[in-house]
Amino acid sequence: MTPLNDTQFLVLFAAHLNKMAGPEAIAAATELDRNSVDAVLEQASEAGFGASMGAQFMIFPDGSQAVLDYCNSHYAQLRTEELQAWYERFEALNTQFIKLVTEWQTTSGDKDVEGKILKVVERLIRAIEKLLPDVPRYAHYVRRFNAGIARVDAGDASFIVTPTKDSIHNVWFEFHEDILSVLGRPRDTA
Repeated sequence: MTPLNDTQFLVLFAAHLNKMAGPEAIAAATELDRNSVDAVLEQASEAGFGASMGAQFMIFPDGSQAVLDYCNSHYAQLRTEELQAWYERFEALNTQFIKLVTEWQTTSGDKDVEGKILKVVERLIRAIEKLLPDVPRYAHYVRRFNAGIARVDAGDASFIVTPTKDSIHNVWFEFHEDILSVLGRPRDTA
């Protein structure tokens, strides 16, 4: 199964970002049809890249390495000073986001803090849109962030941080892991 094709990468990368995810969640995150996701997960299991654990798929180290190898071969040309500078600006937003989420949680969902969180997310959306010519698949983060914002605006604040939903916090975390992979930077040195 190595090297990964684009569809295999998308499916296994979603599993890699979540460590353990169900096919439905992977299909939603990747915007691939469920049959394609199931086929890739079956191939990955046969290749020893992961295994189904009930309703979830757990990626193994070899599967994660295949994902990182794909990133290294497909995104090495993007690892420029310009993208590094973009990432440093993202880190400033990330620090602000983490602080606001913590404040929101400790104030039992203060509406003013909630509004600030959404403004930071909107800034990230605009920043991600600048990366779309080089990484078109990032459009799915824009859609997922916008969907989370819409849910929060409609009164469902659980879409800010709930770990079992496609919450803004979960999408943010996935994006952070993703951009680090594109940059070839491990999380612990970021």
